[in-house]
Amino acid sequence: MSEFIEKLSIKALASDIYKTASSALFRSYIFKMVDDENEIDRDHVKQLILIAQYLYKINKPKFRREGAAILSMLIEVCGDSYPGILSIANRIFSSVGDFPNVKLLSDIYPELNFKYSFLSEAEDEFRQELNTVDHLSFPLTDFQRILWEDLTSDEDVITVAPTSAGKTHIILSYLIREIIESDGAFAAIVVPTRALISEVASKLYEIAKEQEYEKEIEICTIPKEDGYAEKTFFVMTQERLFDALQSGDLTFNYLFIDEAHNITDESRGVLLHLTIEKILEDSLPQVIISMPSPNYQNSFSTIFSEIDFKKDITSLSPVAKILIEVKPAGRKLKIRRLNTNNEVIIPKGFTGKNLSDIVMKFGQKSSNIIYRNQTNYCEDMAQKIADKIEEYETTPELEEAADYVEEFIHDRFSLADNLRKGVAFHYGPLPSSIRVMIENLAKDNQIKFIACTSTLAEGVNLPAKNLFLYKPMQPQGVGAPVRLEDVKINNITGRAGRMLEHFAGNIFIIEPDEWQVQDYFDETDGVEEKIPTYFKAINEDLQSVILALQGLYEHSEDSQYKFYTIANKLIKEIAEGNFNKTLNAPELTLSEEEKSTLFSVAQKAHQELNVAPFTLEASPTIGYIQQNKLFKFLNNLEDLDKWTLPHPKSSDLYKTLFKVCSQLENFGVYIPTGEYSIGYMCTIAVKWIQGDSLKSIISEQIFWMESNKTDEKEINPNKAVRDVIKAINNDITFRMANALRCYQVLLSTVLTLKNIELSNTKLHTYMEIGASDERMIELISIGLSRESAKEISEKLANNISIESLNYLLKLIENGNLEDIHPITRKELLSMSK
Repeated sequence: MSEFIEKLSIKALASDIYKTASSALFRSYIFKMVDDENEIDRDHVKQLILIAQYLYKINKPKFRREGAAILSMLIEVCGDSYPGILSIANRIFSSVGDFPNVKLLSDIYPELNFKYSFLSEAEDEFRQELNTVDHLSFPLTDFQRILWEDLTSDEDVITVAPTSAGKTHIILSYLIREIIESDGAFAAIVVPTRALISEVASKLYEIAKEQEYEKEIEICTIPKEDGYAEKTFFVMTQERLFDALQSGDLTFNYLFIDEAHNITDESRGVLLHLTIEKILEDSLPQVIISMPSPNYQNSFSTIFSEIDFKKDITSLSPVAKILIEVKPAGRKLKIRRLNTNNEVIIPKGFTGKNLSDIVMKFGQKSSNIIYRNQTNYCEDMAQKIADKIEEYETTPELEEAADYVEEFIHDRFSLADNLRKGVAFHYGPLPSSIRVMIENLAKDNQIKFIACTSTLAEGVNLPAKNLFLYKPMQPQGVGAPVRLEDVKINNITGRAGRMLEHFAGNIFIIEPDEWQVQDYFDETDGVEEKIPTYFKAINEDLQSVILALQGLYEHSEDSQYKFYTIANKLIKEIAEGNFNKTLNAPELTLSEEEKSTLFSVAQKAHQELNVAPFTLEASPTIGYIQQNKLFKFLNNLEDLDKWTLPHPKSSDLYKTLFKVCSQLENFGVYIPTGEYSIGYMCTIAVKWIQGDSLKSIISEQIFWMESNKTDEKEINPNKAVRDVIKAINNDITFRMANALRCYQVLLSTVLTLKNIELSNTKLHTYMEIGASDERMIELISIGLSRESAKEISEKLANNISIESLNYLLKLIENGNLEDIHPITRKELLSMSK
C-alpha cells in the first residue's frame, strides 16, 4: 500500500494541478505575510489537503517535509476560512504521532471540537496514550517516545535530530527522574560554551520544579573544593569539567554530551576528547550523546570502543521549514519557494536592496532573526532596523532591559536604544547577563528583531518565526571567510520556528546568486562521516603534530593549543602503554611509515619529560617542552616565596601576575592575542578576578581609547564593549587561566619536591569565573551570570550564605532582595520556571 501511495504522490507532485494549486497557496502565504490580498480558491485547498495526506503517509523525509510545508501554509493561510482543514490537520498530526502540533492546534483554536468516527477517535486516543509517559506533562512525538523508551531501558544512546525536535528536553527529563530516584548519583552534562551552561541549568531547574523535585538536586556549574551534594548535576564546558576531574575522586553515573558534533571542532574538539577519556578512567556511566546531524554518529567509535550504542535518528521536526528565495529586481521582489516552481512577484515598497528593508518587509508581524557573519555587522543591522521603526511603544519590560544595559554595561552602548524599539543583537562577546536577558525577552515575544552571529549554531535557544540569511560565511580572523559547515547552517536554520508556537518557520535566502557559497541547501543523499579533530589533525597535518611534539610549533599561531593538546595526548598514551589505541583506530589513515615516525617522535618526547605524565596532563593545552622549561625555571629558583600566586584580593596581585605572565610569555606558555600587551591583559584580569563591574572596566577602556586616539573620529563605545569582553573570553578566562593552571601545578610540584610549605593559590579558578568573593562564587555556581551574582551578593547582608537556588528564591519571597534590578530578578526567576 505504501509503495502505491508513494507512486501516486510522485505523480501528483509532478502534475500541473499540484503545481498550480501549490503556487496559489504560496502566493497567498506571501501576500498574507505582507498584509496584501491572500484568498485562495476552495478547489485548490481541497486538492492540496488531499495531497498533503498522501505525503504524510510516506515514511521518507523528502515527502514528509513537502507535506509539512503544504499543511502548515494551509493552516496559516486559510485555517479560519476553511475550518475543515484543521480537522484534517489534527487527524494527520495524530496519525504520525506529532502531538506537539495537535496541542498547538487546540491552543490556537480552543473552540473547535474535532469529531471523527468512533474507530478514528479510538485510534487517536490509543496513539496519544502510547506517547504519554507519567513523568512528562505533555504527549510526545514518536521520535521522543522511542528515545524515552531507550533511555529508560538503560541503553547507551546516540540521538540525532534537528534542532527543534525536542530531544534535549527528553534527555534532561530522564536524567532528573534517574537522579531523584537514586540513593545518590552524579550526572555530567557537557556543553560546548559558557552561554549554554545557564540555559541547560535553567532547563533542569524548570523540569525539576514541574515535578516538585527542585529541593532534592544540586546543579553545579563550576568546580568546587569542598565536595558535592549526593544528587548533583555537573553542567559544565569541557574546560570546567576537565578541571573538576583533576581532583581524582569524581565518578559519574550518567554522561550526557550535548551538541556532541563539537568533537570535531577545530579549537576545542581535542579537549572534549580528552575530557571524555578522563571521565571513563574512573566511571562506567550510561552514555547519552546528542547531535543535530547523522554525519557525526560514528565520531565516538574509538572513544567508546566497547559500547554498543542504541541509535535514535530522525531528520524530521514538528516544525516545518519553508525555504524562500528573495531577489530584488528593480521595483519588485522576486520570491520563490526553494526547489519548487512556486514563485510570486510583489512590489518592493522601498528603494535599493538593503537587507534591513527586506527584513522589515516580511517581518513586521512576526519574530525575526537576522544571521550576520560578524559582531559589528549585527550591531549595524540592529541599528538600521531600529532606525526604520518610527512608531513604537516601549513596553515596561523593554524599558527595564534598556535601563539595565545603561546601568550595568554603558549608557552609550547602542543596544539600550535598540531594545526600546524591540530590536537587539546577540553574539559571543556579549556579557552573559545581557545574553540571558535577550534570550528571555525573545522567549516572551518582547523582542521582534535579533541580529545574531553563529551563536545560533552553538545551541543557544533563540527560535523565531522568520530567519533571514545573506551570504552566510565563517570569519577566519585575518584570513578570508570560509564556508559554514553543514551542521552549523542546519543548526542556524533550525532556529526558524518554535515547537508548540509555530507550525512552520520561514527561512529567507536573500539574493542567493551573490553568495560566495551556493550549495548550502542542495538536496544530497550521501552522508559524509565526520571524525574527531584529534584524528583529523593527525591525518591531515602530521607535520604540525610532529612540530608540537618537538616543541617547535609557533606559539603565536591560533592553532597552537590544538596541536599541543594532541601532542600531550600522544605522550600520555606512550606513558600508559596505550599508543596502539591511536595507531589502530579506524579513523587514522596514516601509512605504516608515517605511523612509525609518529611513534618515534612521541616516544622521544616522552623520554625528554622532566615532569611526571600526570602533571603534564593537568595542563593539556600546553606543550611538554614549554612545561619542561617552566619546571626547570621554578626548580632553580631560590626565593620561591616571591613567585607564589597570591590570594585574588591581595594588593600585590597585579605586580605578581605581571611578573609571572611575563615569564610565561618568555617560555611560550602564554601569548596574548590581538594588539594588547601583557600589562593590559593583567590589568583587565585583576579587575575581573576581584569582581569589578563590567561597566567600570568598559568605562576605563573607553577612557583609554579616547586618550590614545590619533584622529578626530569619535570613539565607538560598542567596540570598547566588544574589546573588553573578547579580552576576557579569549585571553583571560581561557589562555591566561590555562597558563596559570599550568604554572600553579608545576610550582606546587616543585614545592612538594623541596618539602617547602608555601601558600600557592589556584588563581586560575577565580579567573575562569570572574570572582573571588565566596558568596559571588556560590551564586555563579548555581548558574547565575557574573553581573547578576555580583549585584545580588552586594545587596545581601554579610552573614547570609547561599546554599542553593531554592534558598535564594526563598530570600526573594521573604523580601531580602527587593531592591535588585528587575532584570536581575527575572534572570533568577527564569531559572526556576
